Amino acid sequence: MAGDKTEALSSLDLQGVIPLHHQIKEDLAIQIRSGRWRPEEEIPSETDLCRHYGVSRGTVRQAIADLVQQGLIHRSQGRGSFVSKPKLEGGVLGSYRLYLKDTPLDARSHVIRCRRQTPSPEIRRILSMARGEKVYQLERIRFVQGVPISLQVSYIPAHLCPGLEEQDLSKEALYAVLEREYAVSFLRAEEFIEPVLADEYVAGHLKIAAGSPVFLVERSSYTFNDRLGEFRRAHMRGDLYRYRIDLR
Repeated sequence: MAGDKTEALSSLDLQGVIPLHHQIKEDLAIQIRSGRWRPEEEIPSETDLCRHYGVSRGTVRQAIADLVQQGLIHRSQGRGSFVSKPKLEGGVLGSYRLYLKDTPLDARSHVIRCRRQTPSPEIRRILSMARGEKVYQLERIRFVQGVPISLQVSYIPAHLCPGLEEQDLSKEALYAVLEREYAVSFLRAEEFIEPVLADEYVAGHLKIAAGSPVFLVERSSYTFNDRLGEFRRAHMRGDLYRYRIDLR
């Protein structure tokens, strides 16, 4: 039932700086990515989403339109909105390197928020966390030579980095802080990359026009014993960002 489907959805941060439609879009996207709803399964109706989130129908429709644009859901006239079939995935043997016009990311970043909170059921499942554990949600903007290039949202189990919100994460890379202050090292990572169009929230932070092409990069980074230590969703500017794959 639709009511059952909204039960696991997160609540919105009504006092924050992030637009409500963007929060809804990200919440629904994580539900889909985590596998809570199967391909071709109907998502909650606009009415149920409005009731759950406490927002107007226009706000919900904007979030759904963004998900349709990203290819995560599709609409059926008179029936509702459904989860799209997953995109084909391909692997390339060899190693890859990240290239930003041959210039590395600046050490500094702009931290939008860093807070310790109860994870949604989907984030808890992705990070394989026990019920009752807390997570840090870190949202920041990364730069290259002062130009904003990436809007990143990271989820990190709080037990790995107690007091992270007290660290100055604006002056050096997150992984450097985690290694120096908490002896947390990442040994490998998995990334999924796909092209999408920037919504108004992403575009505003990256100083580009809404609808500009960007890359959506989802990264899962693993520590010792192959434990997932960070799950990240990042929007990267398509005009400044590319991957190079070295076949060996």
